[in-house]
Amino acid sequence: MMRRVIVLALILCLAGIPLAVSAADQERVREVGDYRIFYDVLPTSFLDPQLAQAYGLTRSKGLGLLRITVMKKREDGSLEPVEHPRVSGQAGNLVGQTRPLSFREIEVGQGEGYSTLSTFRYSGDESIRFNLKVKYASGEPAERLDFVRRLNIE
Repeated sequence: MMRRVIVLALILCLAGIPLAVSAADQERVREVGDYRIFYDVLPTSFLDPQLAQAYGLTRSKGLGLLRITVMKKREDGSLEPVEHPRVSGQAGNLVGQTRPLSFREIEVGQGEGYSTLSTFRYSGDESIRFNLKVKYASGEPAERLDFVRRLNIE
């Protein structure tokens, strides 16, 4: 299974969507018990055109992509993808103006993992506040995931 996790990370990195797991990127992963919630935000203009087309994503200036991936830690320490986590939430500016986000799940590779995606509009050099709820297991409460990211229009 560790090979599958490595393949998933490799697919995401090669696809132009880095999976944040290094020590420098610890702020992009939330640990909740045996679960790891990875989250990334980037301009869609950074995506490889073929990748964007394969996943039905629009590459555009001023359009951002939010990606959530949930993994569960096994007894041997390896991580396995969590299928069908439920993500809901909103994005907004620092003044408090918000807009709801719509999410959809994609399968990465051939059974190698899953990511939940949402696109959103932004303008200029804007800091965006994300307020999310991630439900990763039945019987467990949704985890609040609140963070701020700054995106520039390239």
